[in-house]
Amino acid sequence: MEDKDLELLIKRKMIELQKRALLEEKKKEVKRSPWDIVKPYLTSSGEEMLEKAKSQYPRVSEYVIRELAKLVLMGRLREKLNAEDIYAIFYNLGFPIRIETRIVVKRKGKVKSISELLKEEEED
Repeated sequence: MEDKDLELLIKRKMIELQKRALLEEKKKEVKRSPWDIVKPYLTSSGEEMLEKAKSQYPRVSEYVIRELAKLVLMGRLREKLNAEDIYAIFYNLGFPIRIETRIVVKRKGKVKSISELLKEEEED
């Protein structure tokens, strides 16, 4: 009788420990924010573009990040997303990300912006 009682106690304790372990795993998963899930799947340029999108369209970017996190968790997103991919996502949703653009000209080993070059030509 004692052996059966001991076995029963051991089984109950094992079940209790398994439940605790499962609860701890779920808590860890809940603590991970969508951004933490998506970030490893972004290149440095992709991360930079997503930051620009967050500053320009905060609500939309939160939604996009949440959906990307779902894709990662489902295993549907396997490759890293670059800046072009992030831009295309927002553009297709109707929210083009404004990007700072500069035109630079190289002449005689010197790099000048187009505005500097035009000013020099006006002076001549």
